[in-house]
Amino acid sequence: MGLPEGWTKYGADDMEIRPLQRYKALGNAIALPCADYIMAGIYEVLADRVGKEE
Repeated sequence: MGLPEGWTKYGADDMEIRPLQRYKALGNAIALPCADYIMAGIYEVLADRVGKEE
């Protein structure tokens, strides 16, 4: 898994992004397995609540 080489090199305007800005952007990212785990937990709680309301 991971990002392809140069994934963060260019912005939406096709201008090259400075390395420090790229590091900051990646530092704010979340790993997909973590996001999947968190969202699955949220889904379980919400599904349980909906089941109790009916």
